[in-house]
Amino acid sequence: MSKTKKEISDILSQGPRIDLSKDFSRASGVALLLCGESSELELLFIKRAVNPADRWSGQIAFPGGKRDEADESLMAACLREVREEIGYTLSTDLLIGSLDDIQARKRGMLLEFYIEPFVFHLPEKPTLQLSASEVDKTYWISLDYLTDTANSTTYEFVREGLNIKLPAIRMPDGEILWGLSYMMLQNFFVKLSQK
Repeated sequence: MSKTKKEISDILSQGPRIDLSKDFSRASGVALLLCGESSELELLFIKRAVNPADRWSGQIAFPGGKRDEADESLMAACLREVREEIGYTLSTDLLIGSLDDIQARKRGMLLEFYIEPFVFHLPEKPTLQLSASEVDKTYWISLDYLTDTANSTTYEFVREGLNIKLPAIRMPDGEILWGLSYMMLQNFFVKLSQK
């Protein structure tokens, strides 16, 4: 998938985006951090630390998190969470757009808040300082890898006695990217495929 920073920014600025801010009082902001140009574009993912208090414990995700009362905006919450989780101070100058808002869910069950995915383009890969209590590890994965059907798989779980299979991507180390992060990623690719 070959796109320049400007092409991605132009695509993300076209047309309306799904905005759930009027439907929910609670929200989270996550950061899709892109680095590189054209065919060399890579995207940062985190593997969340195992934590019984985290409903997405151990999953592959984008850095970010919930807005607190002290945050002046959802963007401010996203920047704070990125700093807390991966030790990187992200500037709004690097923002190139937002994807569609998505209602949060856990194993297919809808939750009463939404997530706004903010897309940033970094001039170079930063040195990261991971919060051990929140992040186990990080991945820089090329967009070509993420769109290669050879890396497609399914994630299976049981809910109320039913075997559920969801589309997913197998990461290079065998971890599985699925759920909300997968849905946001697919929204990104749908937008990039538009003329």
